[in-house]
Amino acid sequence: IPFCPTRCAYCSFVSADVHKALKLVPSYVEALLGELDATGQALSKAGLTIHSLYMGGGTPTTLTSPQMARLLDAIRDSFDLSRCLEFTVEGGRPDTLDLEKLQIIRSGGADRMSINPQTMNEDVLRGVGRLHTARDVIDCYRMARRAGDFQINMDLIAGLPGDDDESLRRSVREVIALEPDNITLHSMARKKGAPLRFGKTGELTAATMDACHDMIYSAGYEPYYMYRQKYSAGGLENVGFMRGGSICRYNVVMMEEIGDVAALGSGGVTKLVYPDGSITRITNPKYPIDYTGHPGKIDETAARLAKALERD
Repeated sequence: IPFCPTRCAYCSFVSADVHKALKLVPSYVEALLGELDATGQALSKAGLTIHSLYMGGGTPTTLTSPQMARLLDAIRDSFDLSRCLEFTVEGGRPDTLDLEKLQIIRSGGADRMSINPQTMNEDVLRGVGRLHTARDVIDCYRMARRAGDFQINMDLIAGLPGDDDESLRRSVREVIALEPDNITLHSMARKKGAPLRFGKTGELTAATMDACHDMIYSAGYEPYYMYRQKYSAGGLENVGFMRGGSICRYNVVMMEEIGDVAALGSGGVTKLVYPDGSITRITNPKYPIDYTGHPGKIDETAARLAKALERD
């Protein structure tokens, strides 16, 4: 779902400020519903079921409650979820969530949520273009706990502009105090297409990152996946922590390229991993306006998927 309340300065994903792209959203949802149906038919014909379902973005929860309900209904109608082990909705921006929407998401079958502060330093939040406050994050987290039995992940980014060692440690302490099921600690990476590609990062040393990891360990969390990116602050890594066995399987599959991924929506890249180790990728139109304006391309992508699934 490639829409956000505002575009974060460090972000390179294909996403649009929902206030500027509002007129695109209804037609985008309609196109996505069509792709859901076509993909569901292709997977059913191939005898495949869903292992892990992830709704990401952008910020999926920029959709209105009725739009979200329609999308969740279509997912259940289109896919065999009888063997689905997890269903995650990325609600990274607390300014896009309310109790009604959270209840719709839970009743629609999602059992995992991401509520991502990125930092609890409000000056840093404003500096990267996020309009919510640290208090909004806390209130949203507690509201999600009331709305349903979600497993909740919270992301933090180390090395954001204007952040420093003590500010980062304070953010880690405040997130630990909320007791989410997962905590992911990223090091900020300069990325092509992001406004901060050539900008400054905050202070970030290996010693500070190690200290943050130690705090998370001491709170009863264990690391379950790690990856590195080019041009990351301090040359450091991204680590996902869990407690009580609450791993996000989607993260592991995506990082290790060990399973098939059917990707829907603009910018989606479907990946099929064959027994001989070869990989086939099928790409969707990159930008929302192309995705909504050329339904023939979506039909073509669905046909390529169906053909690729016929391969032994």
